[in-house]
Amino acid sequence: MIAEYSFRVTGRLTPAVLQALHPLTAVEATTDTMLMSPVTDRSALHGFIARIEALGLELVELQRLPPSGFVNGSYPRCGRESGASCPNEQ
Repeated sequence: MIAEYSFRVTGRLTPAVLQALHPLTAVEATTDTMLMSPVTDRSALHGFIARIEALGLELVELQRLPPSGFVNGSYPRCGRESGASCPNEQ
């Protein structure tokens, strides 16, 4: 079953790093970057985490989004100021 996940990493990422993290989609939030993607299974989830760590990035938050977190092909924008969880925007 596919679930939507967000990965918050410290700092803003360069285009080269973002390309290395494809298919994760980046949304800049304050001084951090939120990476989001559908994840097909546990193996894919651990693969994303391993790739983030291999690039030397600091993973500061990992969150499984509720099914309504993926709205019309895009993700809600979340910032550190908005709290620990992303609001559902419809």
